[in-house]
Amino acid sequence: MTAGVPPPPPPPPAVEGVTDESKLFGLIAWLLGIIGAIIAIVLKKDDKFVMFHAKQSLTLWIGVIVIDIAVMILSFVLSLLRLGILTLLFGWLPALIGLIGLIITIIGALKAYGGEWWKAPIIGDIAEKIPL
Repeated sequence: MTAGVPPPPPPPPAVEGVTDESKLFGLIAWLLGIIGAIIAIVLKKDDKFVMFHAKQSLTLWIGVIVIDIAVMILSFVLSLLRLGILTLLFGWLPALIGLIGLIITIIGALKAYGGEWWKAPIIGDIAEKIPL
């Protein structure tokens, strides 16, 4: 050790109670969307960490699909009523909602693979109430 140079910091502590397999299934639940969440729920129903992330992913993507369908129906109705300017205003919303879903998915996947119990904004509270 050279004089005046502090020793390197210790490595971060390992996350307690989360196995590598749980992290992998948490990652799968996020990255494969609804299908990945269902796979994780079926194969790891007794793993609280996997279920925590799978329910959030499932909630996120079902929510994105429902909101996108509602916005598309609204846009269609507005176009039938010849309210074109409103149709334009709503037309970009599905893409924006999908982008937000993608960002949350990437963050959730990274957090799950890192062994973190990350609760996504808004959907995390909703997902906790799902009795699976």
